[in-house]
Amino acid sequence: MMIAGGCHAAPRVVGDVPIADTRVFPENIAASPDGTLWIGSVGRAAVYRALPNERTAAPWIAPGAHGLKRVMGLYHDDSRNLLWVCDAGERPADGSRGKASIRTFDPRTGAPKDSYPFEADGGCNDLTIAADGTVYVSDFENARIFRLRPGAKAFTPWLADERLAAVDGLAFLADGALYANTFREGGLYRIPLDADGSPGSPVKLMVSQALERPDAMRAIGPDTLLVAEGGGRISAITIRDDHATVRVVREGLTDGPAAAVLVGDTVYAVQAKFAKMRDPAADPGEFVVAAMPLQ
Repeated sequence: MMIAGGCHAAPRVVGDVPIADTRVFPENIAASPDGTLWIGSVGRAAVYRALPNERTAAPWIAPGAHGLKRVMGLYHDDSRNLLWVCDAGERPADGSRGKASIRTFDPRTGAPKDSYPFEADGGCNDLTIAADGTVYVSDFENARIFRLRPGAKAFTPWLADERLAAVDGLAFLADGALYANTFREGGLYRIPLDADGSPGSPVKLMVSQALERPDAMRAIGPDTLLVAEGGGRISAITIRDDHATVRVVREGLTDGPAAAVLVGDTVYAVQAKFAKMRDPAADPGEFVVAAMPLQ
C-alpha cells in the first residue's frame, strides 16, 4: 500500500520557507522524494515551488494559468512522476460552486499533462493515491469520496455517507484502509476496502484527544498520520485497531494550519489565513511555510 505521500527522506535546506507573493492563502502542500516543495494557492489560483536548495517558494504555475480557478489539494505521485492538483472551480458571489477538476502537471517543468472532470457534480479538496494507482478525492460539501481508477477519464462517486459530512483529509496506511477526517465534527474514520475495491462501512476511531478542524492529512509511516488542524496544531496520530493516539507536533499556530508534509525529520506546514481572505482591503501579511521538527 502506498504510504509515502507525506513522508520523504531526502534532505533539503531546513528552515521556514517564505512564499514570494501576496494574498496567497495557501491550502495545501506536497513534497517529492528529493525534498522539493509545492504549495497550492486558493488566493492566486497558482502553484509555488521551492527546490531543495532554495529558501523561498517562487511562482511555478502562474496565477490562473491553464484555466486554474482555486487550487486546493496537491499530491506528488512518486511512482508516475506527476503532480496532481485539485482545481475547485470558481466561487461566484452568490455562493454557488463552479466545476471542479483534477489536473496533472510535470513536476520538473510545470507543463500540463491531463485533466479529469467529475461525474455527479463532484467537488475536490484533499486527495491521495492507493498502491494500485487509484486516486481518491474528498468532496467536502457533499459527504462523498470520488475515485479515478488507472486508465479512467473521469472521477466517479465511490462512497457517499452522511457520517462523512465535511470530509477533508485522506490517506492510506499499511493496513490497506483509507483514512478520512471530517473538518467540522473533528472525526477520524477508517474505511476498509473490499477485494474488488468497493468501500466498506466507515468506522469512527476513538481519538486520545479531540481534533479541532482537521484538514489535510498524510501518512508518515505504516500506522501514523500527519494532520494539520485548523484550530492551531500539527499532530501525529498513531492508529492501533480502533484507537488513535494523538501527539501534538506543534501548537499555537494562529493562522489556520491547512496542510503539512514530512521531509526527513522536518515537518513543513502551510497556514491558510482564510479569516483574512474575505476582506480584499485587509493586509494578511507574509505567507510562510513553517518548518518544525517531527521529534
